[in-house]
Amino acid sequence: MAKFAVILQEGPATAREERLGRILEFFGIPWRAVGASDLETLNAEPGECAAFGPVRAVAAALQAAPHLGSAGRRFAAFYAYLGDDRQEDEPALRSLPSLTNASLQIPPAQEHSVVVSSGLAAFAGPMSGLEVSLRLGEGDFFLGGAGAGENAGYLPIVSAGGSPVFFRCQSQGVDVFVCTSSRMIDVDAPLGRRFYDVKEHFCSVVPLVMFIRSTFPEVAWHPQELGACLIIDDPLLKPRYGFCDFPSLQALMKGHEFSTNISFIPWNWRRTSPSAAEFFRNHSDFFSVSIHGCDHTAGEFGAPSVDVLNARARLAQSRMRDHEARTGIHHDPVMVFPQGVFSSQCPEVLKRNGFLAAVNTETVPVDSQNSRTRIRDVWDVAITSYGGFPVFTRRYAFHGVENFAFDLLLGKPCLIVSHHDFFKDGGTGLLALIEKLRSMNCSLRWRSLGEVVRRACRRRACSADTEEIQMYGTELRIENLSDRAIAVRVHKKECQPDLVMQVVCGDEPLNWTADQERLEFSGRISPRREGHFKVLYRELAGNAKMSRPLKYELSVAARRFLSELRDDYLAKSPFLTAAAAKLKGAVTG
Repeated sequence: MAKFAVILQEGPATAREERLGRILEFFGIPWRAVGASDLETLNAEPGECAAFGPVRAVAAALQAAPHLGSAGRRFAAFYAYLGDDRQEDEPALRSLPSLTNASLQIPPAQEHSVVVSSGLAAFAGPMSGLEVSLRLGEGDFFLGGAGAGENAGYLPIVSAGGSPVFFRCQSQGVDVFVCTSSRMIDVDAPLGRRFYDVKEHFCSVVPLVMFIRSTFPEVAWHPQELGACLIIDDPLLKPRYGFCDFPSLQALMKGHEFSTNISFIPWNWRRTSPSAAEFFRNHSDFFSVSIHGCDHTAGEFGAPSVDVLNARARLAQSRMRDHEARTGIHHDPVMVFPQGVFSSQCPEVLKRNGFLAAVNTETVPVDSQNSRTRIRDVWDVAITSYGGFPVFTRRYAFHGVENFAFDLLLGKPCLIVSHHDFFKDGGTGLLALIEKLRSMNCSLRWRSLGEVVRRACRRRACSADTEEIQMYGTELRIENLSDRAIAVRVHKKECQPDLVMQVVCGDEPLNWTADQERLEFSGRISPRREGHFKVLYRELAGNAKMSRPLKYELSVAARRFLSELRDDYLAKSPFLTAAAAKLKGAVTG
């Protein structure tokens, strides 16, 4: 397979080629720019590189291949996309084999059924066989006039409204993949909404990422595994909470082989009964527990004050430790922000309070003027733009299976968020989603939320016995499944290396180095073993105690009890639910 990429240019680099270069760098692909007329100077072994470029440049390179001798055979594959002028792109398309009558058609302004073929499952990965309804964007075109069926001479990979928008053909004995979109996403652009939706760029992004993943398996970053976990926000640890019946859910997990994390509100630390504690302890292989805020008041971790955030983070940790001592139920130090609200200062505070990571649906902090979330951040395993502390993203079922599939194609964990009302149909909707995920062309590893985070990383081989690892959480588990020892070079984003107190593997301290961007250290993992690495940070200085007036304590208690009244008794009555919401607003407003 290819080891580096060539971007074919027809002149000075355009914004499209510059964006493509940044995408390749995101996936760890080395690349160079080459003029289409300079291919004879390319120093590469056969099949060692893959070429990207506008369809005009690709067509010109292929036409010149017979005169370049072995140069034409140096390419593992070509990836062609459209330029800015459809009238110039069409003749280039027609120069490709079997496309002599091809044309580019503007799609009608309506939703189309977009289908990813299941015929190239290894190429398409988790997207294989996917069908989604969406509107094509400006710059997306249908391929028309090229014939169809077994004798068409090309293989549709992605089709919209029955017309190809991404296909494979052959020229000069080399596979040529053509995307009929002129759009090239800017991964450094700010995220313009609460979560990334692949439907906005489907016909340009999905083909490109599938091609990169398939063509550069040895040099591109890849996930250690595709971890998965269902997360239920808010419930108390008791047999039934709202529509959620935990014994029944445990039976579903056992029968359908998935795991569930309970995002537990620390304020409830005294309220787990001995019998409920025994149930959750006995089924800890299916249920895990994380930390859901502190009091679960609106925007409590969206505060701008570091002192306030520090006090709340410490109180949440203290309460959860007391809960674990009281009940024997282990919890993972993973923060799930109440209502998805966090400030740009919050992640660093969590890092310095011993948290492993945060998990959230929202991707932009509440102080949006300080937002640094870019598209590359939500494509990555976790967002690390805030103090170098990871915020892992999760999705609701309504985000669509296409977004879950694209996350998995990128190598992100599969984290599903739900509330008790997701179970009002007895779990039918949940099982439908689980089965859709199970049917994808990938292998999910259902684990506790903490273990999903600890094993979430990007890795790639440097040599036969050395790997490079990108770490995200403050802990990392690396598996060595081979029969020989491997050396690992680990690096983690860290813009404040002076906060690092120690790096350990197990109980053994490790030497580490750092600059102003990342922390680096090395280790060695024995055959068929795993290494457990931790980065320990200095605690945040200052007074961590916070005044909690009686009025505030009473309002928190009222909020919690009214929320439970709503979930346990009123949820089935829209009228009563609305009345309870008004009362709750009057008490907590």
